[in-house]
Amino acid sequence: ITNLNQPEPNTPVAMLWDFFGPNGLHTAEHHRIHLDEFATAKELTPLALEVLQMPDKTSVSMVLPWSAVQELRPILKPHRGQIWSQSLGEKQ
Repeated sequence: ITNLNQPEPNTPVAMLWDFFGPNGLHTAEHHRIHLDEFATAKELTPLALEVLQMPDKTSVSMVLPWSAVQELRPILKPHRGQIWSQSLGEKQ
């Protein structure tokens, strides 16, 4: 997301981490556990925290308001991000 196209502070944004190869699913599931622990420790309530399987990779998605994503992005270092709407398959 570029500075020219900043979402509104409450816009839900998915931070995504991608994992590849035969251990991708296992690694993604393990990473999800750590993200859940982080959210609990920081008293965050993600709109979604899920493992997404695709043919070429497995991703973990943590969805929070854009204002929280801006603060957490340097700490959590997601591989990518996108505007979220109920199903990650529905990119905007």
